[in-house]
Amino acid sequence: MMNSQLATFPKEISFDDEYLYIEWKDGHGSKYSLLDLRKKCPCATCRGGHGGKVGQATGHIESIKLISWTKVGRYAISIVWSDYHNTGIYSYDHLRAYAMGNSSAFD
Repeated sequence: MMNSQLATFPKEISFDDEYLYIEWKDGHGSKYSLLDLRKKCPCATCRGGHGGKVGQATGHIESIKLISWTKVGRYAISIVWSDYHNTGIYSYDHLRAYAMGNSSAFD
């Protein structure tokens, strides 16, 4: 388990055509598949809120690009995807837990 608050504060965030990279302030580096993150979008629509079903909004996506990201306070990032979806807020706690093997961090 993470022993420090530094474990969930990013030092640097970058991306390329396939991955989001986070270097955490505790020195750990994490790499996330963009397609996986898009399919795990934590917003209400993608998670089945508003009368939908989990996966209904993202199940058809076969490829995706990250257009941009912005910080949300001191706890998360918001991502603009190439399908123009932008309502998911990815908390640093969940991103770090997912990188450390907690596959249900966004469920």
